Amino acid sequence: MTTSPSTVFSRRSFGRGALGLGAAAALAACGRSTSAAPGGGGGGGTAAYANKGMNYFFFVVQSEAVKRKSEELGHTFKTTDAKFDSSAQFDNWNSLLIAKPVFLIADPIDSEGLAPLAQKAKTQKVPTGIIDTPLTKGEVDFTIAFDNLRGGEMAAEKIVELLRKKYGSEKGTVLNGYGALSSSAWRARKEGFEGVLAKYPDIKLISRPTEGDEATAVSVTGATLAEFPDLDAAHAPSDSITRGVITALRSKNKALPKDDPDHVFLTSIDGEPQSLQWIKDGLVDAEVSQDPVAYGEICVQMLSDLAAGKPIPTGDYANAAYYWEKAPITSTPQGPSCVVPPFFIDESNVDDPRQWGNVVVQKWGLKQ
Repeated sequence: MTTSPSTVFSRRSFGRGALGLGAAAALAACGRSTSAAPGGGGGGGTAAYANKGMNYFFFVVQSEAVKRKSEELGHTFKTTDAKFDSSAQFDNWNSLLIAKPVFLIADPIDSEGLAPLAQKAKTQKVPTGIIDTPLTKGEVDFTIAFDNLRGGEMAAEKIVELLRKKYGSEKGTVLNGYGALSSSAWRARKEGFEGVLAKYPDIKLISRPTEGDEATAVSVTGATLAEFPDLDAAHAPSDSITRGVITALRSKNKALPKDDPDHVFLTSIDGEPQSLQWIKDGLVDAEVSQDPVAYGEICVQMLSDLAAGKPIPTGDYANAAYYWEKAPITSTPQGPSCVVPPFFIDESNVDDPRQWGNVVVQKWGLKQ
């Protein structure tokens, strides 16, 4: 299947929930080469994916990665959209299990709520995988995410470095617009970010919830700027939140490039195509990358291999097709887990073709 490379996904259509899987599937068929996730497996059966929602670009890309890799390996792809309703995702997982897929993947909304179904899948001998948001209870066959705690720490360390450069010491006022705490990923990013800043008594931390919602991030940032007009820095634990932060900064004429003395330092986590442009424009100082393309591709490969009788390996997973190139797979109470190391995207590497934001634009023909 082919389509025009001019296919465009607007963030407004995500917000209305107007973008379904059919639209996400209507992308150019040329993804990463098969060398992006080496190994055997595949050869028929349904690959099932219990998505958390499709109204964020990150999750559209993640779903597309699962689909592309599944079909590359000879599986039929089936998915559900929980629209960020944890009860709906629970029901979706149950329905997918009834259909007896060759394997099932989920990105959990509630990090504990899917544990009973993970056990049910194990009883039914359906290989299961978790991507992006690890379970905190229950056991699955494979999990791939990144070190969310370390990602938050790195974002904070960058802001401390920038404040030190600006003032000669670690001081200033910093907003953390943290995400929904029902997510283990967002909880860990908040803990990591705020744990670092707590070491510096002269840095005033303003910690406010955004629930991961762009409109809420606009409101929270706007209110913070009204209260603290000389805000030095802000952090968002996902690019969906960063969009709201930047919108609020623009409304106050504070979305200024790095060379402006009134520039508000900004760090984010994800690495969407839009964020790569923000780096080039000087609005975002550093992005901590997490790779939804790798999440989908690697999880599908591992579970497909498992279904074909090959066990999940432990030790280093190495693949130069991904910018990070190497990640450990270890045994955990939740099952074998691959933790992708966080790294900064900045002016030095923003154009690397392996950045997932560049992959989906340059190779998939997807525009944000």
